[in-house]
Amino acid sequence: MRFVIGGMKHDTDKMERVAAVRKWYKNDSPLMRAVFQGREVEKTYDCELWKSEKGNWLLTHEEDFQKKYGEAIEEEEAKTLLMHYATETYESMFGELPEA
Repeated sequence: MRFVIGGMKHDTDKMERVAAVRKWYKNDSPLMRAVFQGREVEKTYDCELWKSEKGNWLLTHEEDFQKKYGEAIEEEEAKTLLMHYATETYESMFGELPEA
């Protein structure tokens, strides 16, 4: 998959797939606003987290079984997602988390 985000090309064929994670997205479509009358509607998507050789992060997900979305994210968000959904991967990349 290829995405152009912020003037940069993100090509998952040339990136490392780091982990499967989940992310909440606000659903702000006109249909949802009409049906839910101004209440905030959310949906959590199963996502793939990718990292480029230059250290840039990409989050991808599929919607409605056909549309593919890509979002460039900062390393701090990637770390947070990894901590929650792929702790072992986080620790192999950034070091062991302290015990509680």
